[in-house]
Amino acid sequence: LKTMLNYQVIPLKSGQDNYIWLIHDEQNAIVIDPTEAKIVKAYLTKHTLNLQAILLTHGHADHIGGVKELNLSYQPEIIDNFKQQLFESQIIQIGTFPVFQVMLTPGHTAEHAVYLFDMKHLFCGDVLFSMGCGRVFTNDFDSAYASLSKIKALATFTLCYPAHEYTANNLRFTSALDKTPDYYTQFAKFVLMKLSSLQNSLPTLLSDELQYNLFLRCHDPLVWSLVAAALDEIIDSEFNCFVALRKLRNNF
Repeated sequence: LKTMLNYQVIPLKSGQDNYIWLIHDEQNAIVIDPTEAKIVKAYLTKHTLNLQAILLTHGHADHIGGVKELNLSYQPEIIDNFKQQLFESQIIQIGTFPVFQVMLTPGHTAEHAVYLFDMKHLFCGDVLFSMGCGRVFTNDFDSAYASLSKIKALATFTLCYPAHEYTANNLRFTSALDKTPDYYTQFAKFVLMKLSSLQNSLPTLLSDELQYNLFLRCHDPLVWSLVAAALDEIIDSEFNCFVALRKLRNNF
C-alpha cells in the first residue's frame, strides 16, 4: 500500500481553548478529538474533503462532542480506547495516509491513548500540554507519570499536538515557580510571538518541552529544590516531584 507523503496538519479552534486537529491530503481527512461537528464540516466542505476517520484520545465531552453528527454525515472509521480495546504500539492504517502508532497513556483518564502519526506528529490529547500536563483525574499518579515517561522517550524532533491552548498560562505557572534568570526568555518570546501572529502556540517540539516543561524535568535536582521550597516538603524522588508539582499546578 503506497502512502501519501504530502499531507497537512491543520488546527481548528473550538470553544474557549480546544483544538481539533485535522490531517488531510487534499482528498481525504482524518480528525482528532472533534469537539464540535460544525467547525469540522465547514472545513471539509470548503476544501472538498472526505472524512475517512476520527481518532479519539479519551471520552471527555470536549473531545467527542462532534462525533455523533460527523458519523451520521460521513460514516468515518472511529478509533478510540474506551468503546474498543486498543493495545500498546498498535499500528493503525487509514487509507493511503502514513500509519499511526498507538500509545496507551492512562492518568488523565483510565482509557486515554495518544497517536504517533508518521513517526513524528504526536496527537497527545490531554496528557501533555506545552509547558504542562493534564490533571490526573484518576488519582493514579503512577500511571500518569509512566505515560509522560513514554512520551519523553520519543525522538526529540517529535511535534506534539495537545488538545488545548494552555501554553501562556503554563508559562506563567513555570516562571512563578522557577526564577532562574533568563532560562525561559527565548522560549517565552517564541511562544508569545506565535500566539500574537497565529493565535496558536502549537504544535510544540518535544526537544523544547524536555528543556522547559517542569513536568518532563522531574529527574532534575533543581526542579526538586524548587518544588520542595514552594511546598515546604521533602522531595526525594522523581515520582514525588511529579505528584507535588501537579498539586502546585492544581492550586495555581
